Amino acid sequence: ATPKPEVLLTSRHPFGQIPDGVIYIEYDKEREECLRFLQHDDTRYGKISKEHHGSLEWLWKHPQYLEWSASTTSSLLYIEGKPGSGKSTLAKYFKQNLIERLPNTRSSTIAHYFYTFRGTELESTHVNMLRSLLYRILQQDESTFFHFQQEFRNCQRHNLSEWPYDSLKKVLSSFANHPSTKPIYLVLDAMDESEKDDRRSIIQLLCELCSKKNHCNIKAFVASRPLAELKHRIEEPHQVIRMQDENKGDIFRFANDFLNKDLKLTGKILSEARDYITENAQGVFVWVNLVKTELLDYAETGYTEAEIIDALRDLPPKLEDFYKKMFDRLEKGQSRDIGIGIRLFRFVLFAFRPLSVEELRDALAMLDNHNPLYEKFQRNKIHEINRRIEHCGGNFLEIKGKPPRRELHHEIDCFCS
Repeated sequence: ATPKPEVLLTSRHPFGQIPDGVIYIEYDKEREECLRFLQHDDTRYGKISKEHHGSLEWLWKHPQYLEWSASTTSSLLYIEGKPGSGKSTLAKYFKQNLIERLPNTRSSTIAHYFYTFRGTELESTHVNMLRSLLYRILQQDESTFFHFQQEFRNCQRHNLSEWPYDSLKKVLSSFANHPSTKPIYLVLDAMDESEKDDRRSIIQLLCELCSKKNHCNIKAFVASRPLAELKHRIEEPHQVIRMQDENKGDIFRFANDFLNKDLKLTGKILSEARDYITENAQGVFVWVNLVKTELLDYAETGYTEAEIIDALRDLPPKLEDFYKKMFDRLEKGQSRDIGIGIRLFRFVLFAFRPLSVEELRDALAMLDNHNPLYEKFQRNKIHEINRRIEHCGGNFLEIKGKPPRRELHHEIDCFCS
């Protein structure tokens, strides 16, 4: 019998209707399905403040960074810092500027995740972090799909609605033996805000990925407040940068700019105020920003240079004391303002996710202990809600985003932790 010819046709583009009876495989369909299965929550990154102009340039010349960056083997760079020292801003700055600063990384894969306990419930979880990193790796480099295939097919075979946590860890750990020498950058921020359950295991996984014994070149950039379990596993074999030891020049420039441009200070008085702020900040940018707000508020009714210096020296030198002073000021307000302020903080602090300004306005219109009629509800809505938030929430509450989704965020984490 004459053998039937077998023909294999390949094409990256569809070429019309497939005839009946022809066996075909759609290119990249399985990978795209896998990407959809890795969907995750990730709102924190877009809400991190941009660096002040000229800040953080020191990173690219720091000896620890240069050693980490120049290594041709896998390695981990740990950015440790006090609360409010600018770690998240540095992590975002690094991720955004890496390719521009190091053109040879243009073909690299860059995956990031920023933990937060201020977003959705998932955003502090390790399972969400793993989904995010793996999604970005697979999205950027389709050649990595073989790492995912078996575990993804197991999920489909068992008709699972979510990818199991241990399976995600297994996929990420498999990259230790990825055959390509093209670097994979993993940028992780706020490890201290991650769930405590299994945190040690995740840190151990990162350390194993960054072992110099591995074939693949994995570069992990990890930022966090001081964590014993992180410091214990990372400090000796890997590179460490402490934010508060490096950001003094950034604080100097930031203070100089607002004292000169906003308060019009010059000469000796500018130097005195700038040097006082730089020395007393102790590496905490949040403190400096609070000082700026206080001084600008003080200056609105007119001021002398001597009064500005006196007002500056009267401000608490510690962040916790600064927050206490702000709360004390709120407590001395009118009873009407105090009542609204208390409700504001309740809604913002205990909401499942960040509330929009419009949602908060509606929540405040609902009186305690009962549901008002629609007409009364409408009459209870606050006009000029932005002003009310600013007035009753002090400098703790901040509106971020643009219409139609403006969200309310708070700066109380350092005070409450």
